[in-house]
Amino acid sequence: MLALAMLFGAVGGASSVKADNATLDQLEAAYGTTSDWRNSIPNLPVQIKDGTIFGSDASSQTTNANVNNYDYLYVTVTDFSANKAVRIFFWDKYQNTRIDYYLKPVADKETADYSVQSDITANGTYCVKIPDGARLQGAKPALGSSADVSFKFSEIYLTERATPYVELEPYTLVYSNGKAVIPISESHVRTTGNVSINYTTGEVTNTGTGKLIIYLNNEDLIGATLYHADVTDENATPLEPILEVADAVNGEVGGIYGSRYNWNIAGDAGRRDRIGSVTALRYNFSKKGTMTFNSIYILANELVAGTEEKNLTSMPYGIWGLPANKISNYVEADAFYTNNIDGESRDALMYGHDGNGDAHKYVDLTNCSKIIFTGSSSNGAIRLFYNWSGTDADKPIETISDFPKTEGTYEFDIDAFKKSKGITFFHLIGIKSQWAPVALSEVKVVEYTNVISGSGIDRTKNYLKNPYLTSIDATGVTDAREISVLNPNCLITASAGKVTNEKNVIVDGVCANLELTDGEPFKAPSAFTATNAKFTRKFSSADYATMVVPFDVATLPTQPATVKAYKLKGVNGEAITTDVLTSLTANEPVMVKVTADDVNSYEFTASDVSVAATSGDLVENGLLKATYATTTAAAGASNYVLQKNGEDVNFYLVTGTSATVKPFRAYLHYENPGAHILSILFDDATGIEKVEKEASVKENGEFFNLAGQRVAQPTKGLYIVNGKKVVIK
Repeated sequence: MLALAMLFGAVGGASSVKADNATLDQLEAAYGTTSDWRNSIPNLPVQIKDGTIFGSDASSQTTNANVNNYDYLYVTVTDFSANKAVRIFFWDKYQNTRIDYYLKPVADKETADYSVQSDITANGTYCVKIPDGARLQGAKPALGSSADVSFKFSEIYLTERATPYVELEPYTLVYSNGKAVIPISESHVRTTGNVSINYTTGEVTNTGTGKLIIYLNNEDLIGATLYHADVTDENATPLEPILEVADAVNGEVGGIYGSRYNWNIAGDAGRRDRIGSVTALRYNFSKKGTMTFNSIYILANELVAGTEEKNLTSMPYGIWGLPANKISNYVEADAFYTNNIDGESRDALMYGHDGNGDAHKYVDLTNCSKIIFTGSSSNGAIRLFYNWSGTDADKPIETISDFPKTEGTYEFDIDAFKKSKGITFFHLIGIKSQWAPVALSEVKVVEYTNVISGSGIDRTKNYLKNPYLTSIDATGVTDAREISVLNPNCLITASAGKVTNEKNVIVDGVCANLELTDGEPFKAPSAFTATNAKFTRKFSSADYATMVVPFDVATLPTQPATVKAYKLKGVNGEAITTDVLTSLTANEPVMVKVTADDVNSYEFTASDVSVAATSGDLVENGLLKATYATTTAAAGASNYVLQKNGEDVNFYLVTGTSATVKPFRAYLHYENPGAHILSILFDDATGIEKVEKEASVKENGEFFNLAGQRVAQPTKGLYIVNGKKVVIK
């Protein structure tokens, strides 16, 4: 076993070196700078007190060291006279959290639970196992006065891993018919604590507590809404945990409420222009045993496609996780439910429970639209216990006071109830009569199918309001309906006759009416044809602009005024040469010119055209780079944007901060750091004199470049002579 001694790198500090190995100050800093890490390291030996020994104990990303190549950290304790536990702080970037581990006797290192506190009891060597992928952040005694602590650290070192550590790489998802499968791979899936996984079979074994982490790529999750895992236990019984992603536009990022299998996610709520802003899926284990992940997949752009009636007693009811951010470990689920609904009761529990202190027993009806009761109540009332946190003072009760007094049905609208109470989930704890005989023969729930989120139709509507949503797979919609989306360029793939929208609906690869609006994002996930296609662009009076369209346009608009188009061929000196175009080619950016006196909208139309799949990346044509999503042209990178300055229209170098480029627009890229302004030479332009290179200053007057500087010996390019633009060829 190779030992790595740590030389504490404070200036002038003593060192403790084991053999001839590397020292602590040679560890690679993971966050912050290497000097920050080294400066936080004290001298050795160090007297233990109630303070940070080395590094940091911050609960966010901070200075720490890369220890991926090591499996255990060892500490030699001397001068012992009083005990105290010592915490070792690690930072886990995949879980985005600090991990607190405790030093343990070396003799117990293979079986020790390092997350449980225990004291140092005598001189000797102690150790802590380094979590996979974690960074060493710091060390600190457990809380207490300095009088409680009396020993020293005389030496700290690490041992090398037996097998190389594999860094997690985010999955790049490939969608097919709205589904992307996540394969089990050591490069993308990691386990912690007492959890282990067979990457070949997908079998997960837990002997204590721990997590399984699936690392995901944010960029591939735009529009992704439902995460599903086909999981079976050791008896091959399906468990089917589901995680659903909240609406990041509204700042909500979290696991599905009531997931008894305890999925959790690590998200980035700051990216509010994304739906499904997730960096990792986490599965929390506390139940010992094995389970097998047969498949994990992600659904994108799903809609509510229908509903299904189920008996309430067929819905799982047991000890589940707490709602919202109070997710607890999965302990054990009841086999089914607590009480049948059948027969009559007076002031008694008919289903579930109303006991004190247990908030884990409920049926999660968040994804259901209603409860349908069949029965009667002599006083017209029953009570529902819901969303209980575990204390009587916090036990919400909804009394239904208009229940049928004779045999009949009653529908409880869950969606409307959630909205009225301002809640996003509905956990039914129990059903109870109210001091009078109640007979219930049946209780059914109406559950959404193919829903994009745990909050049912309300969350679906929020999802469709995402201005960055560019496509929807609505092939699961079974009833004719109109789908209202905020982005006017959003494409909807549907079955014939099921979506009634008049535009941008694709059925069997054909879009009857494609209508696109300038300045809004557009992305075609797959190729299709458009029977009628139209792109609308508003221009200012006598305007010049850049533009790109995703389909061929055979004839340019002539109303309200004539539109001229130009391809930018190259640069001659500091002048851009152009070709006049009479038509537009799909995905080839151009510059256009209009001569109207007023601001007007122009329609670029076509019939029976093909639209290629677009990835959202930049498309190029000569010097121009165009985009169908908002992007930026970086400063100081030879990027130019079109601007009008008085009567002059030129491409100006982007300096200072980057320039924003809207969808269906373009910017120019030209590798010439000395050119701050590039003028445009139109082949059909008037008022520009063309002279040969041999023309002399004497014959033509003084030459000035476009920056207003006098030029003694002009070469090829565009110049100002006697107040006129002159090009030397």
